Amino acid sequence: MNTRTTGTTRRSFLGCLGGFGLGSLGTAAGRTNPTATSRAADSRSGDVPFTNPDELEAFVDEVMAERIGTTTPGATVAIVSGDSAVLTKGYGTAAVDADESVQADETAFRVGSVGKLVTYTAVMQGVERGVLDLDVDVNTYLEDSAVTVPDTYSNPVTLRHLGTHTAGFESALDPGIVADPAALDSLETVLVDQQRSRVRPPGELVGYSNYSAALAGHIVAEAHETTFDEYIQSEILDPLGMSHSTFAQPISDDQPGELAAPHVSDGGSFTVANDVYINMRPAGSLSATATDMAAFMRAHLGDGSVGDGRILDTETAKTMHSCHHVRHPAVTNWRYGFHEYGDPDANLIAHSGATVNFTSHLLLAPDHDVGIFVAYNTNPSELPAAVVDDIVRGYGLQPAPTSPTPTAEPGKQERAETVAGEYSLSYLPESGPLQVVDLLEHVTVEPTDNGGLRTTTLEGNDRKWIEIEPYVYQEVGGHDVLAFEVTDGVVNVLHMSSEPTGVYQPVPLHERQFVSGGVLGTAVTGFGLSLVGWGGHSAWQQWKQHRIDDKSDTEDSE
Repeated sequence: MNTRTTGTTRRSFLGCLGGFGLGSLGTAAGRTNPTATSRAADSRSGDVPFTNPDELEAFVDEVMAERIGTTTPGATVAIVSGDSAVLTKGYGTAAVDADESVQADETAFRVGSVGKLVTYTAVMQGVERGVLDLDVDVNTYLEDSAVTVPDTYSNPVTLRHLGTHTAGFESALDPGIVADPAALDSLETVLVDQQRSRVRPPGELVGYSNYSAALAGHIVAEAHETTFDEYIQSEILDPLGMSHSTFAQPISDDQPGELAAPHVSDGGSFTVANDVYINMRPAGSLSATATDMAAFMRAHLGDGSVGDGRILDTETAKTMHSCHHVRHPAVTNWRYGFHEYGDPDANLIAHSGATVNFTSHLLLAPDHDVGIFVAYNTNPSELPAAVVDDIVRGYGLQPAPTSPTPTAEPGKQERAETVAGEYSLSYLPESGPLQVVDLLEHVTVEPTDNGGLRTTTLEGNDRKWIEIEPYVYQEVGGHDVLAFEVTDGVVNVLHMSSEPTGVYQPVPLHERQFVSGGVLGTAVTGFGLSLVGWGGHSAWQQWKQHRIDDKSDTEDSE
């Protein structure tokens, strides 16, 4: 498999400021194609979603036609139903400079954090074999490794914590991105050099952690006395026939297929960008084709097997798909590696992924025996989850939003006033240059006259909520849910169903946006202004590329 790199300069980065609207981290910016959605709904029959593959392909073709060439230069899609791949198809171009079309069975995309699902599947294999235990101190498996987890708290970090992002490690968005493959270190070295402090007791709050996934992958390798890449290849990729997929970086020339090129947009067209490499490989270095991801989804829907290739026993697969951490009973919670998605009662499980210039989304609907995977070779403001949402909506994989039924419990207005305030995500940096991302992603909660709530963000995301039970609020016109944990009239945390990768915590008065205007005013100059233009998720990635380019320029001048 061959790769290409093309220079990405600071000028191209600065020239793209303002190119995207600020988007909420971790949520789908879904839009609907009403015609396609209506046609899909009309053509469905019974409980089997995809009775007509030709109709499904036409539906997806129309959904993708809106986006190819505008949202992304290329995309790859896989949809499975039970043990069958009902659609695997490439769209657009794999590389605009070579006009190479995307082929579902040949063109690999970097899938970012969707690869964590492979890593956590490997953990469950170890549990099944008895060499790993989800509830044992992870240091038990690190006796022959230079990596160790400090005993900051009385309760140890376990593999269950790593698979639900509840280990309590300090926040860091960077999974060890480097521009030069020569800068890649061994997984053990990376985990030692970039060791995260423990900032909260394990098992309490979700705080998305690349370090946790990387540590889980290292533990798998240690327990089996091999390397992470070798283990994944022999125990997951080979049994499933995923011959075009690999965690290796850079991808070897003899790897089958071709790797799609990463792209950046200048607002009107796409150009090929530098590729980057991820030191925390178990957290996001997987490259895969749509056909291979179809096999992975089929294995999970098929209770651990595809044909003669079995990667998990039936009971182990069920255990992985069961709930392992409850944030709040009313919102989406964590299975093992997967998080719940959409309507909290719809039994949809998913994971999104992104590198600097690739994005992806994988969703399973176990009740319908359906899996959907979409990947882009760019990092746009509207993520692949929007395509997944169109398919979910069009084929009734979750119920349509219902009008919230207000609670009959007295005291609605008092509760609304209690939870009013400003909130910040638990996994965003609270210091350093990326602190501005945290500031821009704050959510302001205000009471309404009827005891409901209104939430706003700096990007102008304005939503209304109705209290359906004390301190639990359903979005008006949507599936989203807010749930507050309140003790003695004080809010501890806010859970948002559409943000399963973290929790919102109250912001102290002196750090709130309307008070810290001076902070924001300074931040929005230069780098801060780029964040306003690019959006939270894209901003830190583009900043990372900017930093890589700066480093390269410095090294070149030495």
